[in-house]
Amino acid sequence: RYSIHHWLALAGAVILSLFITGGTLALPTLLQQGIDGFITAANLEDTPRLAGLTRTSLWYGLLVLLVFATTFVQTVLLEWIGQSIMHRIRLDLFTHILRLDLQFFSTHPTGRLVTRLTNDIQNMHEMFTSVMVSLFNDGLKLAGIFWFLAMMNSRLALVMAVFVPLALVITRIFSRFAREKFREIRVQLARLNSFLAESLAGMTVIQVFGGQERSSREHSELTGEYLQRSFGQIRVFGVFMPLTELMSSAAIALIVWYGGGEVVRSNLTIGELAAFLSYMRLFFQPLRELSQKYSIVQSAMASAERIFQTLDTEP
Repeated sequence: RYSIHHWLALAGAVILSLFITGGTLALPTLLQQGIDGFITAANLEDTPRLAGLTRTSLWYGLLVLLVFATTFVQTVLLEWIGQSIMHRIRLDLFTHILRLDLQFFSTHPTGRLVTRLTNDIQNMHEMFTSVMVSLFNDGLKLAGIFWFLAMMNSRLALVMAVFVPLALVITRIFSRFAREKFREIRVQLARLNSFLAESLAGMTVIQVFGGQERSSREHSELTGEYLQRSFGQIRVFGVFMPLTELMSSAAIALIVWYGGGEVVRSNLTIGELAAFLSYMRLFFQPLRELSQKYSIVQSAMASAERIFQTLDTEP
């Protein structure tokens, strides 16, 4: 309902993602052409070889600039869409809260309502700007990588496919743990904000009745619990990121071993092997991003649930 007003800008962001994906996937192919067509070509003299290598390098540089420019425009466009939608939601939510009954404010602490208007809306903003089109972009990139590898050398592509189920299982496990940690952090942050808002608003009452020590102790417990839950999230990321890098390094080592043997047997060119290694690095990057963005989606959906639950509350 909120994003339908920006369908034209969202369509433009999707079209830009096609250019970004196409340009990114074409870079390793240019690398292969430069190596096989000019560097290792034995049937060319030095002058045409250098000229061809210079031409390929210029095309490579222009493609990098094109990817940079389209990524910049897409980022600005998505930020504009996200900020516009969040601005509309903030206005609607605050206007709706102003019309609610007094009894609603007796059962809902101020800090939780502040969290609805700030942190929860910010979580939804992250989903709009870094997830919606990026998920499409990453999925398209993975499909394109497999297509390029299969067209280049089907045997080496099958060797690389061994790591796909393992990567999916690891990503799935990580996403489940990360979702739980995100939810725990959001719940604890709402409690902390609620305590701070109520304490600061009622500071005179706390001091008149000598409740400073009790409030300080309760605040320490809340912040300590928030710290521990944040450390739990860090530990999950601390296991997943090195594990993904280890799997990426193992895949590169396997490709160098198997692909190097194919080069020795003249079944594969050095340029194709270099392109395979470049595609392998590109392959694991979307997997890392997809797992992180899956957690952002889970956090944003939890925030959206609380926001629209408040909007659905009738005065």
